[in-house]
Amino acid sequence: MANDHSRAALPGPLDPSLSDNDLAQLARSEQATVRAAAAAHPNMPLTLILQLARDDAHVVRAGVARNPRTDIPEDILRELATDNAAEVVFALIANESVPDSVISRVMKGKHRDAYGPAKARLSKHGTKSGFLGSIASLRG
Repeated sequence: MANDHSRAALPGPLDPSLSDNDLAQLARSEQATVRAAAAAHPNMPLTLILQLARDDAHVVRAGVARNPRTDIPEDILRELATDNAAEVVFALIANESVPDSVISRVMKGKHRDAYGPAKARLSKHGTKSGFLGSIASLRG
């Protein structure tokens, strides 16, 4: 993949009726912002999402983190929760499709500024965080 790490604006939402072939072409774009928009598309084939989750450009990984699909493997989401780029971590927190167990992992990560939003998200869902949440997850 190209190494375009530019901060150019993301294209608007992509047409929901794009075919798998169209999305695959966008996923191979030289422009990271185009790959990011494709990664966030709910109809993006899962095999391509898995590839884009490891893209060199953080904006593309953030696109994966924004994807509303519920069948993205949790291990991929957990990797994104520990991403070096804060944009990726904040995209996970904002994505209601991401399981709370992944958001709990964000709170243990390197982005201290993500702790508050992650905790607020978990509180909104009624999920316990911190020590009590760890105990509850062992019991459940």
